[in-house]
Amino acid sequence: MEIVSFYLFLPFFLFLLAGVPIAISLGIACLLFISFSGTNIPLSVVANEMYSGLDQFAFVALPLFILTGELLSRAQITDKLVDVARVTVGWIRGGLAHVNILTSMFFAGISGSALADTASIGPILIPAMIREKFPRGFSAAVTVASSTIGPIIPPSVPMIIVGGQLGISVGGLFAAGILPGILIGLALMIVAYILSVVYNYGERHRFEGTRTIVRKSAGAFPALMAPLVLLGGILSGVFTATEAGAVAVVYTLVVGRFYYRSLPVNEAFSALVNTARITASAVFIVALAVVFSRILTFHQVPQQILELLLAITDNRIILIIIILLFFLVVGTFMDAVANMIILGPLLMPVCVDGFGMHPLQFGTMLVVGLLLGLITPPLGLLLFIAAPIADISIERVAYATLPFFIAEILVLAVIAFVPEVTLFLPRMFGFI
Repeated sequence: MEIVSFYLFLPFFLFLLAGVPIAISLGIACLLFISFSGTNIPLSVVANEMYSGLDQFAFVALPLFILTGELLSRAQITDKLVDVARVTVGWIRGGLAHVNILTSMFFAGISGSALADTASIGPILIPAMIREKFPRGFSAAVTVASSTIGPIIPPSVPMIIVGGQLGISVGGLFAAGILPGILIGLALMIVAYILSVVYNYGERHRFEGTRTIVRKSAGAFPALMAPLVLLGGILSGVFTATEAGAVAVVYTLVVGRFYYRSLPVNEAFSALVNTARITASAVFIVALAVVFSRILTFHQVPQQILELLLAITDNRIILIIIILLFFLVVGTFMDAVANMIILGPLLMPVCVDGFGMHPLQFGTMLVVGLLLGLITPPLGLLLFIAAPIADISIERVAYATLPFFIAEILVLAVIAFVPEVTLFLPRMFGFI
């Protein structure tokens, strides 16, 4: 453990503190460990490990779902989802806040990306909420908090990465994320309702009737059908989670280009370019993280961490709380996906073998816990997107996000301590 700490962990964190990108920090730390720790590992083995780590069928879905999110943003399908959400829940006290959250839940079932959610929904609903007398901080906070649902309700880009890396069924993870995503959405709506009542936020709207809901839903029918097509196909076994990525791309192209006629050819090309850029960055981190995790496994670091935790206490509840708090701490200064890639192999043996968690429960807890880092400063990427749209400081958005953050932590605790929340649907659809 001392050798790993000095030659691997220490260089890695020093480079991070110096502002070196996460992938480069991982690579240099691994190179220093191999060169100076006395471990006789040829560099050719490192190259083979990087390749084998990416040689997973599940990773084929990664660029496909990223492309789906890019196409959705450019096809302006978000507007249709907002209309449906507005007539469905806009009449409840705190109207547009609920519209914001419900739209994020709709969008989550198509894109699987929190950043795409904020970037697409934020410019539409944050100014609209401000016009309806919602505070700027509250408007941005609702958008930021609800965007974390994007990678929880399937399809989910982080779940594809976690499933592929840890050998967990991606389809099972998708099924496991449905109930937690819905619970987070409901929890955020409750918080938004209470704050709107207490502080008299927003304007009141009347219920426009079920006929209007039906009419708006018909106009957005292709967009609303996308989650049902993808989830229905995966859960019924018509296609795998990876094949669903190809279905999502084709479906989005057809709907955006030929049905709504809102996806120009140049925008589709731009989506391809951006997808290639994002995918290259993600797989580079994954490849180097595989080498990092192999070193940890070889030196039995997960087992030593478990022994260290058990030396503190043998109370399973306290140990899980320590891990959840650890997720929240590391999420403040490291990227969420990078955290999943690094901490997944490190903590899976601890939680699955040591605490008796099912891999699907652990995978969902890992994804949800580390996604909260997207809304915590100083590295909360969603804060950086929402703050300029609301024209306020990142600090004010972060402060306004606190009530929603607490609600999401409570749901995270439910995921960690109530296994059936994540295992009920996977068991129903035969993943367990």
